[in-house]
Amino acid sequence: MNADWSSNLRERLGRVIDSPRLVVERPDLRRAAVLVPLVLGGEEPQLIFTLRTLTVATHKGQVSFPGGQVEPNDGGPVETALRESQEEIGLEPRFVEVLGLLDDFATSTSFLITPVLGIVDPVAKLKRDEREVASIFQEPLSAFLDPAKHELVTVEHEGACHRFHRYTTSHNIIWGATAGILYRLLMALSAIKE
Repeated sequence: MNADWSSNLRERLGRVIDSPRLVVERPDLRRAAVLVPLVLGGEEPQLIFTLRTLTVATHKGQVSFPGGQVEPNDGGPVETALRESQEEIGLEPRFVEVLGLLDDFATSTSFLITPVLGIVDPVAKLKRDEREVASIFQEPLSAFLDPAKHELVTVEHEGACHRFHRYTTSHNIIWGATAGILYRLLMALSAIKE
């Protein structure tokens, strides 16, 4: 990531949030929300990810943003994302500056995810829920700007072709909804003109 892009990242994020967002109306899908957690203030911006355990109900062993299914008592996607982030990685809501919502993302696994973009205070202490999260790790945002680390993959499953984004990082392979949400964010950031 070049220095100019990094130095005005907060402004660019604000402009992404201020842009019209894609809202998907699909009552047949289960509603979910994730926090797209960015840590600023270090050498370069970092994204926080989780590696799910092999014992969770869905998406076993996959890399994801913290989040989960919307509960009846949740006041909306922001509340869901913050509640799930606290449950999964011990991230207290007071350490998250919520910037806003990104485009809804429908998955082939019958979820409709609303990503919540947030800036995480670097002093926040994280502690994983051992039942749901095998590990918590961070990747620099710049790691996803290298075209050699991104590919569009097509897989056939039960007679249908599914296309998804995949990123290869120093820690893991990030694919599916997480990679799709990340790809959309990166494209929105890069589309903003100076």
